[in-house]
Amino acid sequence: MLTYSGLIINCCLHIEHQRTENAIYHLLNGKRSIQTVQDAHLFGLDRFYGVLPSLTIDDFKYAVDQCVKQGFLIRSIADDQTYIHTTSLGKHALHNNPFPYHYLNGLRYFDIDDIFLERLILLVQVLTNSHMNNSSYIPVIDKPVITNWIKRVYPHFKPDVHTYLQQLYDDLYGLLSHLSEEEAHMFVDRLTGYEHYGLSTYQLARKYHMKTDNIPLYLRAITHRLLTLINTEEVETNIVFFITKDLPKLNFMTKSAQETYKLIQKQFQAEDIAHIRRLKLNTIYDHIVEIAWYDPNFHVHTYINQQQIDRVKDVVKNTQSLQLRTIKDHVGDQLTYFQIRLALTRINNVFTKGVLQYEQ
Repeated sequence: MLTYSGLIINCCLHIEHQRTENAIYHLLNGKRSIQTVQDAHLFGLDRFYGVLPSLTIDDFKYAVDQCVKQGFLIRSIADDQTYIHTTSLGKHALHNNPFPYHYLNGLRYFDIDDIFLERLILLVQVLTNSHMNNSSYIPVIDKPVITNWIKRVYPHFKPDVHTYLQQLYDDLYGLLSHLSEEEAHMFVDRLTGYEHYGLSTYQLARKYHMKTDNIPLYLRAITHRLLTLINTEEVETNIVFFITKDLPKLNFMTKSAQETYKLIQKQFQAEDIAHIRRLKLNTIYDHIVEIAWYDPNFHVHTYINQQQIDRVKDVVKNTQSLQLRTIKDHVGDQLTYFQIRLALTRINNVFTKGVLQYEQ
């Protein structure tokens, strides 16, 4: 089964010659830069953003090398930059790969998926041991942010542990029934209860005949699926919903862009903001583009009208390119680079087997 090498092939299939090999690494690794998040949106790769946070550049290069040796990918060099492309063999391997990539929703659950899973794992351990009146055990999670959360919520459960434990069981049963049998068993095998410790990634790999490196991605995919079931209310939960309701809201926007946004909301013009903040006008333009990427409700029509957005959209469609220079060559003096970048924030572009699809 392809797992994270399959992610690389999938990314290449969407991006092709538009971005370098390193850009794909930054996307999978979850680099918190406007360019990387922009790529996730533009190429329809939101779900893969940051799903391999511990992936090193050396491991990434090795995985790419292996895919090249197997004939799934080919490398090319242009303008001293290295690009990787998906072969027909790679497309075939991806098509026949059973890994549940559709479970992943990396950009939405970035940095909160681990918090949710660790809260759940520790809560299961605490409640099962409390139910058996056992207080002498070693917590499997020792991160202060998780243990402090447990200390804060446990008094709520303590008066009636039996009832809450049953509700937690019912929640998990309802959620896991939406997974395959193997996925459900793998998730349960990871949990720790009274006089029972969850399996390590190495043990899970042996039991389910997978490579050890692939287990974290599989567990992340399952966790994302559970979070989606909870957030869409496809499965009604009580205790598990309680775990999710105060998960932190992630704000990718830089502090400087946030300061600019506050002034925009006070009706200041870009030129005025540059003067007030003693920054270059182009820096304020960078902030505006950043704001537009992270806030879908931001009113871009202050800077660019719908006809101009449609013009950029047509150029991208006709050229099959998202390169700013290519777009600028076609629109000429009609639009500035700033307006082109802003237009791209309002066009969702997805590379599917080399074809751009559009949604407005």
